Amino acid sequence: MARLFSAPGTALGLSGVVQGRESVFLCLVAMVLFAASDVIAKHLAVTFHPLQIAWFRYLAALMLLGVVRLRFGRPARSAAPAAQFVRGVGMAGATIMLVAALNLQPMAEATALVFISPCLVTLLSVLILKERVPAWRWIGVFGGLLGVLVILRPGLAGYNPAALFSIASAACWATALVMTRRAVVADSLATTLAYSSLTGFVLLTAALPFVFRGLSVIDVALSGAMAALWLAAHVAIAFAYRRPETQVSRLAPISYTHLLWATAFGYLVFGTIPDAVTVAGAALIIASGLVARRGEGSRRDAAEATEYRHD
Repeated sequence: MARLFSAPGTALGLSGVVQGRESVFLCLVAMVLFAASDVIAKHLAVTFHPLQIAWFRYLAALMLLGVVRLRFGRPARSAAPAAQFVRGVGMAGATIMLVAALNLQPMAEATALVFISPCLVTLLSVLILKERVPAWRWIGVFGGLLGVLVILRPGLAGYNPAALFSIASAACWATALVMTRRAVVADSLATTLAYSSLTGFVLLTAALPFVFRGLSVIDVALSGAMAALWLAAHVAIAFAYRRPETQVSRLAPISYTHLLWATAFGYLVFGTIPDAVTVAGAALIIASGLVARRGEGSRRDAAEATEYRHD
């Protein structure tokens, strides 16, 4: 566990436990946990504001931060506080927009559009980090945008403007990832966790009085379960990717199984199933995302891109 919070540039993981097929298994488990958390979030969103639901997730992250502080001491101050703050705001925005999207759309549609984030990361890397992007990656970007248009169906009867919440979530997450690439160079994972958790929690706590609704015992239990599943998924992803011998190319595509679980849970719990046009658009987004990630040179970048959600 200690190596998870080591200084930037060091190997991260749980020594002797997570390796090979175990990493694949952990990634698969994480995608199930993410989808299960979203099921509860979608149920709660019928009654509660997305800000309040997101606050519970950040409360769980803050509790993890407390455990880290007790075990490893107070995280160091950031050497890149602006990047850390923007990253924290982007992560919080991604969570809020995703919950709003889940409330207004079937799970499969909301989840599929979120996976445009790798393509948006490419765009922002050019605009913000001034990176040079090869032609094949631009093909992935345009293919992903085309997949979004297929799902949105602008100007047609099936057009759902609520889908813009999913795109906004992906844009927020892409911004957070680009800022992460700056932040992790200067700071340890513990410092990054501290800034992202505290930034989101403080902002959401400030807004909570304006949207807060009283919770029943069942609501509290559901909110706690949602936050615990979300946090457990992130921990599983972290352990899976932080092994030095882990093959990122093998694990990165597994993130897309989240869409399969979202579709399955959407059908089993809410009785919804995506139509053929949505499936085609989702397939195009996934294929384009894989192209956009091809040839990633950094294990951490690939892990972060896969971690959407993972937000």
